[in-house]
Amino acid sequence: MPQPKQPTAEEIEAARDRHRAAAADANLGPAARRHHEHAACGYDWALRALGTSSAIQHLGYARAYAEQAAQHAPATTRLTLTLPAAFCRWADENGRTPQHFTGDETADRLRLALQNGTKHQIDASTWTLTIPGHDPVAMQQLTALADEFADHCHPDNHPTSIEVRASITLSNALKNLAERHLAAK
Repeated sequence: MPQPKQPTAEEIEAARDRHRAAAADANLGPAARRHHEHAACGYDWALRALGTSSAIQHLGYARAYAEQAAQHAPATTRLTLTLPAAFCRWADENGRTPQHFTGDETADRLRLALQNGTKHQIDASTWTLTIPGHDPVAMQQLTALADEFADHCHPDNHPTSIEVRASITLSNALKNLAERHLAAK
């Protein structure tokens, strides 16, 4: 995969300054301001690391938070998605979830959505992860992963009953989220 084009120092400074200004905007809610603060920090780190390989990772971090700020919705309209533990384990064990910011927009936005999730312990061995569902790029990537998981849960692959239930639950949750996205437009 080709590396993204590195922006100039002036472009990074302009983005950082825009996000710093937005973070200070009293008209925004605390979560939106926090996303802008993170984006500004990421651009600042990228500026300091300009010309090195870590600059791309810092830009990925900054861009992912910038997208979160742009997509931020008030709590009354926030969309979430609950991921079953079996899916999360499968994705982690098979290296399907990004572990670091890479500069790849799709992967970075998915990583941020997963990172911003809340784990809910149901009992001693069962849990779910509720993630923000308002980022269409992250949800599209997640849908592709859910399709891979559904293929993994095909009877020829001898899945566990928990994996089969998780696949059905996740497919239904993604369908419902897509319908809510369409209804909100």
